[in-house]
Amino acid sequence: MALKLEDTGQDALELGFEIVQPGISILAFEEGIQKRTNENSGKTTLQLPMIVDQVIEGPEDNEGRKLSHFVPIETDFGERQLAGILTLTGLVDKMAGKFGPEVEVTNESFINGLKLKMPGKFIKAHHELRKDMNGKDRTNITKFEKVGKKPQGPAQQKNKTADEDW
Repeated sequence: MALKLEDTGQDALELGFEIVQPGISILAFEEGIQKRTNENSGKTTLQLPMIVDQVIEGPEDNEGRKLSHFVPIETDFGERQLAGILTLTGLVDKMAGKFGPEVEVTNESFINGLKLKMPGKFIKAHHELRKDMNGKDRTNITKFEKVGKKPQGPAQQKNKTADEDW
């Protein structure tokens, strides 16, 4: 497929991103996990892209909407949060087996392990809307929980290889 490099005549381009409305959902982690460093503060966060796989409570049209969760990995709070997410998704033992019982969270090898193992894993999330510093609505996750039984949503059908060994 080749991109035609010609003027489209558009004055705007709607990308179709919609904010996940308040509720409780089963989220599937997606590919595209990134370590981000704020140029001003130097603080490092881990961006975890997710998609709503199933709606438990809230508008049904949340299903299929995407969001990202940001973990401030160079803080005690962020490290506890990441350890909790790995526990809730069933990955903590695999990651400890590969990287040892303690790991530097900004280590590229560890981040690459997350990129390899997290997509296709599921987590239950409670989410609400909050205003960001610019007054825009943002979906904010207030609580994560372990998924009790295997989800049956669209992402489960597509991600069969996520449980394979290293």
